[in-house]
Amino acid sequence: MKIIKYFIWLIFPIVLAGCAPFDKIYSHDFSDGYFQLKAPNKEPEKIYLHLADDSLIAYPVLTKRKTGLLDTVNFYKTNLSSIKPGSLFYNNKFIKTSVDIDLSTILLKFRPSAGDVPSQLSYNVNGVLYAGFRKDYFKLKSSFSELHKLTTFVRHTGFDFGLFAGIGITPINYTVTMNKTFQEYDGIVFQKGVSVFATYENMSVGIALGFDNLMDQNKGIWIYNNKPWIGIVIGIANF
Repeated sequence: MKIIKYFIWLIFPIVLAGCAPFDKIYSHDFSDGYFQLKAPNKEPEKIYLHLADDSLIAYPVLTKRKTGLLDTVNFYKTNLSSIKPGSLFYNNKFIKTSVDIDLSTILLKFRPSAGDVPSQLSYNVNGVLYAGFRKDYFKLKSSFSELHKLTTFVRHTGFDFGLFAGIGITPINYTVTMNKTFQEYDGIVFQKGVSVFATYENMSVGIALGFDNLMDQNKGIWIYNNKPWIGIVIGIANF
């Protein structure tokens, strides 16, 4: 029964993502898709964004009719290399809401004191599959070089929250078993929990609240078995 429980936790992120249509699972890039366009001092407007070569084309969504129907007659188009203060889309926010599936790793774990063992800050090899709900903010900016050449770039920020599950290792010895075993080895743990991520450009870092279950006969004497820890998690790759 324990193996079944671990298996359920491991596939839960995949099932969560499977509840949404496949075309709703996006990457973190600024690419084609549905956005909320937020211009300064204006109400957000739902659009479909299409990037073609060096052009950006935004099609309004006709929400009063069929959901998702595009207005292909009245669209906004601009050249990316010509965006500057006062131009169309300059300093506007493109907001994307999506389902997120990531491969992540727990960089550090802080475990509170247990028994006579003081608080621990540890790092061990591990990998987790994360699934959650994400919101990305893309803003078009531009700057001039010293040679007065215009450069346009996209500033990306975002955040998301969700669940994770995966496998890791942890040292097992007489200290963390309250002197109930003299074996010293790297035990395999099943780790699970919740996390919140913040993204800036290509870096995604989060805080996790998790629980570990030792997957061998010493789980009953391991002082950290199914006890909460707080960790720093880093996204490695998204699907």
